[in-house]
Amino acid sequence: MNATRWIGPGRLALVALAGVGLVTGATLAPKPTSTPSDRTAAVASSLAPITSASASCPGPELSGIDSVDDIEVDARIGVATAPDEALGAVALPRTGRLTLQSGEDEAPPVDARGVVTTLDAQPGVSTDILARGRMAPGLAAGQEWSVDRDEIRGLATVSCAEPSSDLWLLAGGGDAGRQERLVLTNPGANEVTVDLEVLGRRGLVASPTGATVVPARGRVALLVDAISGAEASPALHVRVNGGSVSAVMTDMWLDGSVPAGAETTTATAPPSTTQIIPAYVTGTTGSLRLAVPGNRQAVVSAQLIGPDGASPLPGGVLRVPPMSTGELPVKDLAPGRYSVRVSSDVPVVASMFSAWRYDGGPGDFTWSPSAEPATGLFGAAFPEGVRAGRSLVVSSVRAPAVVEVRWGAKGRWSTKTLTLSQDTSAVVDLGEATAVWVRRTSGKGEVRGGVATMGGSAGSRFVSVAGLTDSAVTSTVGRAHPAS
Repeated sequence: MNATRWIGPGRLALVALAGVGLVTGATLAPKPTSTPSDRTAAVASSLAPITSASASCPGPELSGIDSVDDIEVDARIGVATAPDEALGAVALPRTGRLTLQSGEDEAPPVDARGVVTTLDAQPGVSTDILARGRMAPGLAAGQEWSVDRDEIRGLATVSCAEPSSDLWLLAGGGDAGRQERLVLTNPGANEVTVDLEVLGRRGLVASPTGATVVPARGRVALLVDAISGAEASPALHVRVNGGSVSAVMTDMWLDGSVPAGAETTTATAPPSTTQIIPAYVTGTTGSLRLAVPGNRQAVVSAQLIGPDGASPLPGGVLRVPPMSTGELPVKDLAPGRYSVRVSSDVPVVASMFSAWRYDGGPGDFTWSPSAEPATGLFGAAFPEGVRAGRSLVVSSVRAPAVVEVRWGAKGRWSTKTLTLSQDTSAVVDLGEATAVWVRRTSGKGEVRGGVATMGGSAGSRFVSVAGLTDSAVTSTVGRAHPAS
């Protein structure tokens, strides 16, 4: 498979950041035991660099469903560890190795930090990433694809997310020619069972869900249409028994004979009365989708978070019945890149939709799910060879924060320090960066970030949005010693 590249209307190479779950290694000493003397044991803990991190990417999302034809896309994986300067004051081990494998294909091992490794993702299988020793702290990975054909058109980017036992994915619709596919990846050593249910405008959607078995270190792909039917505003709930999975959903739309776009999305933040969408890019049309998991109606409002602070999202207040979904259209919004805050009186989940389409011609669209705040260093990596511009949207809510942004391509790194007032966001032009990391250096604000990728030309855009994910650097190490 050739390196991904943008080629005009006849064919675009595909880009989709695939979900990555990071598993860090912590070292804990055994519990102290009593000694013949009268001295007692005390436990001291400290932080040390993690020595192992792993990730699993879903592979091409449009392949691997039994009795359903694969749709070929040139999905590629990009993996990197943050440059030393992005980690702060951390003493790294002297040696380490990063390996990347998709099916039987394996990239050459990497032992240098700050280097992006790119590998073609093989159909029907997930991609496994393992970093040890010096290469473990600050791992990020992603999968991208882009295509321009008569039957499908779009740029899809999806950040690699940690596995979970309870996930919500908001995307898709009931339009003719619209199809959603779900990929479940199990990074664990034991098989798990997954229950799926769909909420819609009128409540729980009746569907033959049953239990789906995902094998150990395996992957299962499903047609969401078989679960959601023609629901106009679906919200998919994934519940796992016996472990955890990573989940991504791809939304494709062929409007008659015109391809209207494609996007792959990760799960939203867990249900909460406040949801923050890290990066939303305005298009020709857009909407805010909400789902209410509980048994009480939600009264919801939303605010744009920009460089000058927060302002109401045009559209007013939305009331969503219990166990249902709702849509708030986005109108009269100045073009730009924003963060969005959703406020509700009961817990909800949320994602923003934005479409680029002119005069009924071919188009593209994005889904921007809500996200939890970063716990430390967070970032994303992208496959090399993509001719598209990227921009970072980073925000701080509840309090001010100072953040350091570091991004680069082909070993050349740039750094920028941003001072964010409470409830503000900033946009950083990343150019054709293949990796970006963000770290809060001071302040108490909740920091989130997302990357918007845009290619093509005016009137014929290819767009996608992907959130940054936590890149673990240290873990707690406990040691027992006698107390004097």
